[in-house]
Parts: sequence; structure tokens; C-alpha cells
Amino acid sequence: MSAPALVGRVTTNGADTTLDGLTAVARAAEAAGLDALLLDDTGAAGRQSRFETTTLVAALAARTEHIGLIVSPFPADQAPYHVARIVASLDHLGRGRIGWLAGTADDEGRTAETIEIARGLWDSFDDDAYVHDRADGLYWRLDTIHRLDHHGRHFDVAGPLNVARPPQGHPVVAVHGPALAADADLVLLDDPRDVPGVRAEAPGARILVGLPGEADAGALPAASDADGIVVTLEGAHDPFLTRCAPAGGRTDGTFVTLRERLGLERPASRYAVGGV
Repeated sequence: MSAPALVGRVTTNGADTTLDGLTAVARAAEAAGLDALLLDDTGAAGRQSRFETTTLVAALAARTEHIGLIVSPFPADQAPYHVARIVASLDHLGRGRIGWLAGTADDEGRTAETIEIARGLWDSFDDDAYVHDRADGLYWRLDTIHRLDHHGRHFDVAGPLNVARPPQGHPVVAVHGPALAADADLVLLDDPRDVPGVRAEAPGARILVGLPGEADAGALPAASDADGIVVTLEGAHDPFLTRCAPAGGRTDGTFVTLRERLGLERPASRYAVGGV
């Protein structure tokens, strides 16, 4: 990844909560060259969001072309199978542009186990499982479907998932804070001083630090060893987008997945030769 990653945080219960308003923010961020938007429904205390964020991400995926879209955490009582199914479906809708902010704390291992199960379920179908052979009446090959049969501390999940393997293999798994860093692809930090510890704990993850909205795109602290920044956006005309962001030049217009934009490899299935 040659340039620092740029992620905009958008509060979905902020001042402009209409779909058109949020679409304008997403398109402005895309035009400005940001790599992804984090759709956060936990902002503005006392103000209720109009949208459940996975539904909002599906709508924005249809209204944008290149920018990654990271959905905020699911409710704590959401079953891991449903989490995996929804995130996989979003990744298909977004053609490989989806991330999932799994959580901020480990909750006695529940969140870490949910991540483990989701990754396993995303490998339920091999990449070449669906053959769509009308002549032989063969939709998929049975030998490419795998049961998970997970039996853990908090969950028992048989599988397989009823959704094809996502375009990214595994959608990008993000966490907020260092507690779950070892389980994540993308770690979002508020304090740059946490970067060295997280780097040692999760050497393969990408680490982003939060900066105020008026910060410049080149303001990534060199000493922090972070891979990019997270900036809170107040709207489509946020100063970061209009004055500070790189405004193109980060891509040549060729479509890439969110994993590719962040410099993350597409994971091989655990059932493939050499897989995890």
C-alpha cells in the first residue's frame, strides 16, 4: 500500500439523515479519493438513526462504484450465522467493497468467537463451487460445500452458509481498539500510542488512527507507524473532502476490492490446499 489509507466516519444519525444526503457524502468521499466509509449509527446522543446500517450500506453500494463501505457493529444478540450471511450478501452486492466493524471489546470471547465463526462460514463454498451447467443440470458441485461444525464456548454452528463465498473471500473484518486486534484485518485506534503494541499483536493487520476532521491527508504521524487515518466527516462539503483529501490520483479508475485498496491479501479457503 503506497499511500496512507483514508477512511471517513459518517454518523448516520447526524444532521442530514436522508438517503440522498448520505449518498451525497458517499459520492463526495469517493470523488475525493477516500478508500472507505464507516457508517456509524452510534453518534449524536439522543438522536435516532433512520436507517439500520446494513440496509443503508446495501443502498449506498448501488449508488457508488469504488469506495469501500464498512458496516457498524451488529446487535450483541445477533447470531453469528446471520452476521456471516448478511455481510457476505453485502459483499456480493458491493462487488467486494464491504467491511464489517465487528466490535470494540471481547465480551468474554463472544465477539472473537463470532469473527471465527463468520470466517469459517464464508469458506462454506469453494470459489469454483457454482458451475451453472444447464446441459447436465448441475448448479453446484457437492464436493465443494463444507460444513463448519463449530462447537465453542458461546456458540454451536453447523453450517454450511447458504450464500456463495464472498468476492473478497472474507470481507474485511475491522475492530475498534486493541482488544480484538489479533482477530482483525483492520484495527481502528483513537490513540496513536497504541500502534506499536497492536503492530506486535497483529502484524498482518492494517492499523488506522483517528484524526480530527480538519486534519490534512498528509498528517499521518510518521512515528506512529500507522497505515492510515480515520476522519469524521460532517457532510458532503466537509473541509477534509473539499480542501485536504487527495482528490483523485489514488487509483487509475480500475476497480479493486476493499482488501486490495487496503493492501490486504485475499485469504484462501481453509479447505483449499495451503488454506488457513
